[in-house]
Amino acid sequence: MDKYTSRRLSEIKNDFERGVFQVVYDSRKQRWHRSFALMVLIVKHVSRGLLFSWPLYLLALAAYSIPDTSILLVLFLLLPAMYVSWAILSRGVREDYENLVHGYLLRTGYIGRIIFHGKV
Repeated sequence: MDKYTSRRLSEIKNDFERGVFQVVYDSRKQRWHRSFALMVLIVKHVSRGLLFSWPLYLLALAAYSIPDTSILLVLFLLLPAMYVSWAILSRGVREDYENLVHGYLLRTGYIGRIIFHGKV
C-alpha cells in the first residue's frame, strides 16, 4: 500500500480507528469526492463505450439516412446498440466504483488513480 491510498473500513480491526475512519468517511468533503469520482467514472466509461460501440450507432444512422425508412427500422437498429452500451457501461462503472472508491478515504490524486486504475 502506498502513501496515497487508504485502507478499506473492513480492513480496520481497531474500534477507535474504525470510528475515526467512519467520521472522516461521512464528512461533507469525502461525500463530495465520492460524488465527483462517480461522475468521472461515468464520463470515463461513456467515452470508452462510444469508442467501442460506435459501429452500432453508425448502423442506426445509416438506416435513418435511407429515404422512406420506417422509424421501426431505425429503432430496431438503435435499441440494441443502446442496450449493449448501457449494459457494459453500468457494469463497468459499478465495478470500478466498488473497487476504487467505495469504502476508501479519497486523498490527493484520486482522480488520476480512478482514470488510470491506480497506475499513477
